[in-house]
Amino acid sequence: MTFTQLRILQAVARTGNMTRAAEELATTQSAVSHALRALESELGVALLVRGNHGVSLTAAGRAVCRRAALILTQVEALEQEVAAVREQERGSLRVGVIPSANVRLLPPVLRRFGDAHPQVRLTVMEGSDDEVLEWLTTGAADIATVSAGVAGARAPTAALPAGLTARPLATDRMLAVLPSGHALGVRDSVPVAELSRQPFIMSTGGCEPLITALARAAGASLRCHYRVRDTHSILAMVAEGLGVSIVPELSLPAHRPGVHAIPLDPAAERTVLLALPADPLPTATAFAELAIALTPGPAAPEGRAPAGNSRARPRIPPASPR
Repeated sequence: MTFTQLRILQAVARTGNMTRAAEELATTQSAVSHALRALESELGVALLVRGNHGVSLTAAGRAVCRRAALILTQVEALEQEVAAVREQERGSLRVGVIPSANVRLLPPVLRRFGDAHPQVRLTVMEGSDDEVLEWLTTGAADIATVSAGVAGARAPTAALPAGLTARPLATDRMLAVLPSGHALGVRDSVPVAELSRQPFIMSTGGCEPLITALARAAGASLRCHYRVRDTHSILAMVAEGLGVSIVPELSLPAHRPGVHAIPLDPAAERTVLLALPADPLPTATAFAELAIALTPGPAAPEGRAPAGNSRARPRIPPASPR
């Protein structure tokens, strides 16, 4: 059994596809298949169910993959700590990100981290909240951005899985998106109950629980005519007049022709967190510190310090005008 085989098993488990795993690991599909068959032969159990539409883990495969994640995380930590003692920086960092944070929040952090740590191999994996939390829990990601529920929805924030810690990174408004010229667009804000009277385009890329909580708090039932994962697809459908939607401000591009975005009434915000394992890699800690430093909170009123923690409430970077 080799570390390479364990890394390949992890990649295949995450992608569900031999070809994508091979591309991610910069190797060939045949090398991936050979490594996994050799590992199965050595262990004497089937780790994967191979089908026409990809691969999935067997029960034994899930158990091996969980143990592999622990082993590989410890190996990576050992390599980074030894490199630090020798005053050499090396290793890798795998960042799990939710799509909205990957649009505007993370790119400057990734660039600055890459400039400051050129010897660290940086990998970014985009997925829903559930996906990135699973990656972090299983060791497939070393740090991740997740959302922590919506303030104003009167819904409890889901607790992080045991063994994870989190730091607040930014607050992010939930906005109504309407076709340009829509009757509701002349308002400064719009209640969710008003949106429930329109054909609704539901985001399935991770925000559905947040939107559902907002509708429940408003006593409304959304008329979901479409269910779409990609934010750009949602905006294109809104621009065509197919319906309205609710999206995080972070996910909105600076230029969105045919779409008008306005706040909800009452205002609703979610918190974007940086989640880390209990014993994070040195590179993950460095990334978290840089990310927080590059996302300053709003200035406190003149003559007053921010309440509570000395760090003001985080905010998202401003978007360009429509």
